[in-house]
Amino acid sequence: IQALAVSPINSYDSETYVKEAREKGISVYACDTPMEDSDVPYIGIDNEKLGYELGEKLAEALNHEGNIGVIAGDFQQAGHRMRVAGFEKYMEKETGINIEMVRNGYSNMRVSQKDVDKILAKYPDIDGIMTTSAVTALGLSEAVEGIGISIVSVDAQEDALKAVQDGQIVALGAQSGYTIGYETIRYIVKDLQGEGTGEDEILDSQVLTAENIDAYIKEDKYSSS
Repeated sequence: IQALAVSPINSYDSETYVKEAREKGISVYACDTPMEDSDVPYIGIDNEKLGYELGEKLAEALNHEGNIGVIAGDFQQAGHRMRVAGFEKYMEKETGINIEMVRNGYSNMRVSQKDVDKILAKYPDIDGIMTTSAVTALGLSEAVEGIGISIVSVDAQEDALKAVQDGQIVALGAQSGYTIGYETIRYIVKDLQGEGTGEDEILDSQVLTAENIDAYIKEDKYSSS
């Protein structure tokens, strides 16, 4: 093995295995999720920027007033933490919007009806929710259907794209897992050929709404083509 690409579950506990790999002459790269405790190149999107843009879209959907919440993935994965940081940074300028709650630990987990009922019982005036994973958003959108809560989230998986078309999700930050995988291998090959820069490679992301979702799907950007 000459190279190891890792999408870490814990972005803050990689130092030991990165050191061991390097001692064996293996180059290490972080893909999709950064490693925060090790100096390795990262190939993926700018999660903080995307979170900021989702904040803007949710504010627009709420006409810049109301109470909102955040249901995030595990903050041990830096991508989730960065998305929330960007979202909160945008909301600092929205004087009419109040963040009532921030919960984390829902990485790639659907929010159950029981969880949603507990959240709404504690925060009955919630008007909008940001989630850092489309899997979480899809479960949430089903649980709050008909209540009028606006949802924004991340990941361009097919069922989430349909949820944007159907109005269940107001805005979706599109990152292509296929592109991240492809560009990671391309990056590694260049590096092994002595043409690498050692710098992070930040890939494009896009915020999808009802206005541009049909064009996005037509162009098939989420597929391997």
